[in-house]
Amino acid sequence: MRIPHAISRNVVAAYRCSPETSPIPRERERTLRAEDASWDDGVIPDLKTLALRAIVSAWRDNPILEDLPTCADRDVLLETLPTDLPFELTVSRIKDEFYWERAAKDRWERNDPGEHGGSWRRLYCERHVAEYLETLEASYFEPQREECEKLMSLVKNDVHVIRLRSLVPTKKQAERANAESNEIAPEDDVVHHVPLAIILPQFPHLAEIYLNFGMIYMNDGFEWRDFEFSLEDCLSLGEGIKASPKLRKISLTRSNLDQPRVAAILQGMASDNNIEELDLSHCKLMDTGAHAVGELLSMHRKLRTLRLANNDIGPSGVAGIVHGLIKASATALKNLDFRLNPLRSEGLEHVCALLIRNKTLETLNISGCELGPEDGIALAGVLSSSCVELEVLSLDVSNNDFGFTAGEAFEAAVGSCPYIIHLDNRMCNFSNESECSITENTYRNKQNVKKEQDKTAVPRSGNVYNSPTAKSLQQ
Repeated sequence: MRIPHAISRNVVAAYRCSPETSPIPRERERTLRAEDASWDDGVIPDLKTLALRAIVSAWRDNPILEDLPTCADRDVLLETLPTDLPFELTVSRIKDEFYWERAAKDRWERNDPGEHGGSWRRLYCERHVAEYLETLEASYFEPQREECEKLMSLVKNDVHVIRLRSLVPTKKQAERANAESNEIAPEDDVVHHVPLAIILPQFPHLAEIYLNFGMIYMNDGFEWRDFEFSLEDCLSLGEGIKASPKLRKISLTRSNLDQPRVAAILQGMASDNNIEELDLSHCKLMDTGAHAVGELLSMHRKLRTLRLANNDIGPSGVAGIVHGLIKASATALKNLDFRLNPLRSEGLEHVCALLIRNKTLETLNISGCELGPEDGIALAGVLSSSCVELEVLSLDVSNNDFGFTAGEAFEAAVGSCPYIIHLDNRMCNFSNESECSITENTYRNKQNVKKEQDKTAVPRSGNVYNSPTAKSLQQ
C-alpha cells in the first residue's frame, strides 16, 4: 500500500472510525472504507511488485535506482525504501526530493525547507552535518578527522548554511601532583573546541554561519567551563571565515565573546570583504569590544547589517562604532541594532551624529537604551532638522522612558519628516493621542515613499523592480 508514504499517520489515525461509532449497524455494513490502509493486504501482488520489494530489501548491498527501466518503478522504490539506511550510501545515490522529505520527517518533528532554500535534500544534509558537529568530541578530533573530512566531502555541495546551537568543549585536564610540596595543582585548563579553520573551508557554497560556543543541554557533569572558549577557537574561526569566499552572514550570539576574542575573529574578517551581515548580539563585548568592531567598520566595504544587542556597550563603545562608520565613507550600512545597551545621553549624541552624517541607514534600533525625556526631545529635534539626508528610516525607540513631552516632539517630527516610515514607540509613556498620530503619519509616509519608488523604479520583468527599497516597502 503506497498511501501511508503520502499521508501522515496522524491523519490516518484522525479519520479512523472511533470505538463508539464502530458498533453502529450502518457503520458495520459500510463496504467502502477509505481510511483502511490495509484493504489490499490480501491481494496477491504482481511479479513487478515482488521484484521491487526484493530490490528494496537488498538495496543496502546492491543500491539500484537509475538502472530501473521506468520512472514509475523508481517512484515506487523511493516510496518504499527505508529512511534509516546509512547516510553515506543514500546521499551519493539519491537526488529525489521526495525521499529526503520522508527521511527528514521520520527523523525530526519540525522541518521547514524554507529555511534551507526550499530543498529537502539540503535541509537533511545541513541538519545532519550540524548534529554531527554539535556532538563531535573536541578532545578526540584528530582520530576522527578522516571520518569528519569524508562526511564533509559527501555533502559539500549541499551545505549553504551551518547552524551550530552548541559545541562540545575539550574535557577537563587531570590534576597533577607537585613533587616538591606534595600539593595538588591543576593543569592549565584551557577550553578548546573543534577547529573550524579545518571544517568551514570544506564547504565551497557556505553562505551563512550561526554559532554558539556553549552547551544547551545540561547533564550530571555540567560545569561553567562548558561555556568558555579560547583565543585559539576564535583564531580558528577567523581563519575559516577567511577561507570561505561566499560567506555573507556571521551570527555568533549568546557567548562569552569579549574584546580579545572578537578581535581574533575580526582578523579573519578584515581580509574578507564579502561579509554583508554581522550579528554579535547577547555577548560581552562592552566598550573595548565595540572599538574592535569599529576598526573593522573603518576598513570594510560591504557590511550592510550590524547587530550588537545586549553587549553592555556604553557611550565610549558607541563612539567607536560611529567613528568607524563615518571614517569609512564607502561603507553603506543599512541596518544598525543597539538595543538593550546602556547608551544613555552621551551615547545618543553619537547616534545623532551618525544620523546627520550617514546617508544610507534604513533601520535603527535603540530600544531599551536607558534614554530619558530630554534624550527623546533631542532625538526628535535632530530627526526634524534639515540636516538628516536619509531616504527612508525605520526607527525603534521602544522601552525608553521618554514621557508625554517627548511624545509630542516625536509626533511633530514624524509629521514633518516624510522619510520616517516606521517608529516603534511602545513602552515610551507617550500619550494615546501621540501614539495614534505617529502611527497614522508613519503609515502615510510609507505609502508615499512606496509611490515614489514605484514611479522611479525600472521594471525588469512583470512587477519586479530594481530598487531594494521598493522591495522592502512592498513587504
